[in-house]
Amino acid sequence: MPDPTPLLLVGAGGFGREVAALVETLNQQALTWNLRGFVDDDPALRDATVMEIPVRGDVDWLTRQTDLSVSLTIGDGSARRAVADRLTATDLQPATLVHPTVSVHRTVRLGPGTILCQGAAPTVDVQIGPHAVLDQHCTVGHDAVLDAFVSLRPGARISGSAHLEQAVTVGAGAVVLPDVTIGAGTTVGAGAVVTEDLPPDCTAVGRPARPQ
Repeated sequence: MPDPTPLLLVGAGGFGREVAALVETLNQQALTWNLRGFVDDDPALRDATVMEIPVRGDVDWLTRQTDLSVSLTIGDGSARRAVADRLTATDLQPATLVHPTVSVHRTVRLGPGTILCQGAAPTVDVQIGPHAVLDQHCTVGHDAVLDAFVSLRPGARISGSAHLEQAVTVGAGAVVLPDVTIGAGTTVGAGAVVTEDLPPDCTAVGRPARPQ
């Protein structure tokens, strides 16, 4: 068997800990990843351990590393995009992580660095861009398009043929109806119902969701 791939998780917060647990679960099925540690820009975490996993350094340190895979375990999509931009000149490889409970149909396209957490459910002919995050038990209907750095919080429901542009966040339990487009950088509040297109860079709440 090939040696497990060295892996660093960029972001040692709550979501980073969840992804560390996901990696442990994957390795219980087949030893795929050698989790070397976390990377985080928070000075308070310098030389710390999180879940008994060392914090190796900050993102500047990471840019000097080679022959590693990385997962951007930062909850905010815009922050993930900023880190990805800082890593573009490196040879670090994005790790795509899919929890064993997730069934990915052959017509689903996953961009590099995508994270699919426990119970996430893309159906068919779904396109998911680089470094997108589908949190626990969210669903994505047929022909939906999720661009890079999209974040779906637990229990979000994305209907068929919806389009979420870059770095959109859909809050926990929110619903996006069919054929709706949500502009880049927009945040949909928890429990909202999106019935029509939303502009970029706004926060939308309510049933139906309206920009604030």
